[in-house]
Amino acid sequence: MLKFWLYILVLIIICILGLSIGSANDAVVSFDFLIVKTQLSLAMVLVVGVIFGIVIGLYISSLFCFKVWLKARGSKAEVKRMRRQEQQLQKQVAASAQASAENQ
Repeated sequence: MLKFWLYILVLIIICILGLSIGSANDAVVSFDFLIVKTQLSLAMVLVVGVIFGIVIGLYISSLFCFKVWLKARGSKAEVKRMRRQEQQLQKQVAASAQASAENQ
């Protein structure tokens, strides 16, 4: 868990460093969206890129987490079913052992 927070801290530091460097540069660039072409400062282009990257990363991560969650849920159901079968088999073995003991 500590490793996770270390990665998050490094990511935040890199984002802050990138945004501070980008905001220090007042150059205006021509940025062509899919439909609109506009003149934006380099800092704004950097912010849009970072936000877009974070959104895509969160989307992909959430899909992966959902897939793992579904697999874990299925595994838990399988374990529960197997435990129930094990208990039934133990009851059958105990009943057959008791019946054989009574027959002797």
